[in-house]
Amino acid sequence: MNKPLAIQQSKLMLVFTASLAILFPLSGKADSLIDDNCINVTKRPLSDFLNAQGTLNDPPQFFPPVKDYSGWAGGDGINFALVDYAGLADKYIQAQTGHSIGTKVHGVVLECALPNGKAQVSVTLITTKALGFAQSIQDLVNNNFDFLNTPTIFGTKVQDVINGAKPATGSVDLSTTFSISAPGTSLPDLIDVVFNPAAYAPVKISFKSTTRGKCTNSEAEAHLDVHQVGATNESNALVFQKEKVSINGKKGGNCGS
Repeated sequence: MNKPLAIQQSKLMLVFTASLAILFPLSGKADSLIDDNCINVTKRPLSDFLNAQGTLNDPPQFFPPVKDYSGWAGGDGINFALVDYAGLADKYIQAQTGHSIGTKVHGVVLECALPNGKAQVSVTLITTKALGFAQSIQDLVNNNFDFLNTPTIFGTKVQDVINGAKPATGSVDLSTTFSISAPGTSLPDLIDVVFNPAAYAPVKISFKSTTRGKCTNSEAEAHLDVHQVGATNESNALVFQKEKVSINGKKGGNCGS
């Protein structure tokens, strides 16, 4: 089980979306997540979801002043990864430098009105050129979970990019379903869905990304792979069946510090 941004015993587990052609397969993928009991299905603006991201914590708690967004820890407790699925890191870089690193977010948001008055929302995002980096969970433990000032083992943080470092970027495929109190109501920050799944149950989430860049300690080329799959159980706890965060060097190795 993965409980994001919380310490569970000695292990930190954190669960910290082209062209129009891309949207056609996305629509099909989102449709497959819609509840069979729908009495009406509505397509909502993607901005309804994207504008809610980074709103849970004000001020941001983890990499301030960049707004918080969900990160991921491997089930083996070795690596923590943060990948800019909603474009929040790129927005900050652009605000500070006047230049984007090229992050683009596309997706589909479908809302299913349910007979009980609630609504089920399905979100599918595809993000390209998303900033990604990894930190050692042991380093985070040693630094009392000071995320901002703990060095990366792969890629570069936003602050480093602003200071001229080359970003590691890649693609993200995110799909999630959750419930809201009524059709048309505001959509939540994904962090809140993962922190407080009982309020949004049933919840399903799938996150997959590949980021290409370099190891921090050796400048060796590598790629950061994240694959997380989870769903709420009968107790409305979010349980993860897949918790992969791995760094694979082009010539072997894993960017370990």
